[in-house]
Amino acid sequence: MKNIRNLMILSGLCLALLALAVTGARAQAISSTHFAGTFTLPLETHWGAVTLPAGDYTLRYGVAFSSTYLVSVADEAEGRTLGMILPGARDDVKAGKNVLNCVREGNILYVNALEMPLIGESVHFKIPHGVEVRSTIGPMKRAHNQIGKTNFVQVAVRTERAPVK
Repeated sequence: MKNIRNLMILSGLCLALLALAVTGARAQAISSTHFAGTFTLPLETHWGAVTLPAGDYTLRYGVAFSSTYLVSVADEAEGRTLGMILPGARDDVKAGKNVLNCVREGNILYVNALEMPLIGESVHFKIPHGVEVRSTIGPMKRAHNQIGKTNFVQVAVRTERAPVK
């Protein structure tokens, strides 16, 4: 009798874990959006563990779990979410406009920070070891002429509506 009860409890736990695993992808959706915008990447870009080809994207920044912040990036043309990126440090915004601060090495961009003066926040992301900044901030157009060098560039993030709290 005791073995049957233990098996029933174990099967109930397995069923609960299976339900959590199946719905886990949905649980990562941002539940409260603090910032939303669109941007265009002129080059392949690495953002956290996500690699984005050149093109148009939308992003949402907000709370996913109780106090865990995420950035959701979606392909604007297809409307599908490509990745959820967990920011590192959060602090006060330093830029005067909404931008993605990127480090460029050759023909690849690495997102270093998302500046959101609209909500007064800046979030930072890790870039791979060995990628260093060797020049000052400049617009993407200027960086096109310096292929092969590492540059710090900004990609504008356009907002079309006020953030949703």
